[in-house]
Amino acid sequence: MRLKYKRQEYFKWIMTAVLVLLVCAAMVFLIAGTRRWNQASITDDTQAGEEMQLEGTLANAYIVSCGKDHILVHYQGMDYTFSGTLETDYTGVADLEVAHGQIQCVYAKVSGIEGMLNRYTEEIVQVSGYGELSYDGELPVYVLQNESFVGEKKLSDLVIGASDVRLVVAEGKACALIQYRQENFENIRVLIKNKDDITYSKLYLTSDKAYTVGSTKIKAKKVTDIAKLLGDAKEGEEVLISSGRGMLYLCDKKGTYQTKGYEGDFLVTRKGDGYVLVNELPIETYLRYVLPSEMPTYFSYEALKAQAVCARTFAYKQMRQNAYAEYGANLDDSTAYQVYHASSTYEVTDQAVRDTEGIVITKDGALIDCYYYSTSPGYSENLEVWDTRSPEYLQAENHTKEKTIDLSKKKAFHAFINREPDSYDVKSPYYRWSATISADLGMDAEYGRLEKITVNDRSASGYVLSLTVTFEHGERTYEKENEIRFALGKYVKSVTLSDGSTRSVPGSVPSACFEVISQKDGVIELKGGGFGHGIGMSQYGADAMGSEGKSWQEIIAFYYKDTELVSAQ
Repeated sequence: MRLKYKRQEYFKWIMTAVLVLLVCAAMVFLIAGTRRWNQASITDDTQAGEEMQLEGTLANAYIVSCGKDHILVHYQGMDYTFSGTLETDYTGVADLEVAHGQIQCVYAKVSGIEGMLNRYTEEIVQVSGYGELSYDGELPVYVLQNESFVGEKKLSDLVIGASDVRLVVAEGKACALIQYRQENFENIRVLIKNKDDITYSKLYLTSDKAYTVGSTKIKAKKVTDIAKLLGDAKEGEEVLISSGRGMLYLCDKKGTYQTKGYEGDFLVTRKGDGYVLVNELPIETYLRYVLPSEMPTYFSYEALKAQAVCARTFAYKQMRQNAYAEYGANLDDSTAYQVYHASSTYEVTDQAVRDTEGIVITKDGALIDCYYYSTSPGYSENLEVWDTRSPEYLQAENHTKEKTIDLSKKKAFHAFINREPDSYDVKSPYYRWSATISADLGMDAEYGRLEKITVNDRSASGYVLSLTVTFEHGERTYEKENEIRFALGKYVKSVTLSDGSTRSVPGSVPSACFEVISQKDGVIELKGGGFGHGIGMSQYGADAMGSEGKSWQEIIAFYYKDTELVSAQ
């Protein structure tokens, strides 16, 4: 049987004069008539195929091999063997017309573009150097090793900025992705947020050295106005801005720096009426800016090394989550992930990154969920506070030097939170804190004035699991740690810490480990302990352990039970 090759309709942005000539020549050579294959059928040993009663078009299937008397086809996670043969030995993506278990026709899809996977949604996919392409249904991803088929994976299994792919195109649409080599995790892509927004309506960039915008060389200090550069661009079009040996800066239109310098490259993409800014750089360089942003440089050196390993593990894990796949990034620069670029680099933290280069934390061969936080109130938590099943290496346990007690009971928790039992975190100013919600702050746009707070449930480690906030005209119930903290944070301006200092509240109370100690005359008093979600490694606890002579390996083993330290490579 002959193969029929589907004619391609290329986008103008793909075609150049040379490509037009090549494609035309290829089409003259490849297009052939179709001959019916009346004897092709599913063999008896493919029971699953018989049960499915394959009929119609098997769109974007993969022809794995063509033997003398059979064809092996992979389709939607299953292998099927058809009897018969093809006149042309072909392996690759194709549409198969099947009727009554017999192949009637094969349409080979030979055209494609290669590059790094830049972004995708449920409707479009984009490879570096090309515009967006739409696709229908689920986009299959076929994996090759040395050009031989080894399996299929989901689009979400690929890694933005790390997966080299061949995008198969037919009739102006994406049909399949072929991954032909393993991911390269050398670089990471960080979404640079515009405060709480993802896009910038105006964006000016510059560099302290000569730099390039696309293929154009730009003199040092000259400002690039992204609106002029991409103002007429289509949705999803991007430009690469490379710093060379210099640093890249966000600036105003006069060139005054608005940020510290960024290493690596900027990828700027047109999105709606604005622009998305992504910083791509080596992951070890990224960690040099994360470490001093997440942990004070004066903490013990072993704690800094433990933090470097945690930050690296977290980063690699997030690269596989693809939460920002739509924007061409792996994570963002905020506290929602890891704080990036809030600080300059320092020799001590740079050295901590170098001394642990490439080391990550795993459990049974897989990267762990490497959570960490500022201060433990004396007890740690697990993922129970997020109403999620928790892995064994993240344990809710007593970190004080006293006997373990059940803090879910009201009296036991009251006695605990109003003392400062000795623990690794006792020197943190957030070890104990208090906050006040006054009548003038406790207003809800929908339900009116806040009247009462009720703790419905508390974990054995003392963290609030369910909280009801009662207003004049209704009530709201919150049942996750982050929701509880942010719900109350709207009504609290500041907290008083155990050292007597006062700190502003950036949108949430320090932790969900608290009690309501008084509700009188429109004033609600809270007493709590700790800073953060309480899951994984306490940074103040790690500092104390390092100061006592514990190694960074011992610190990690203490907070992440029965895990292994391995090279990310």
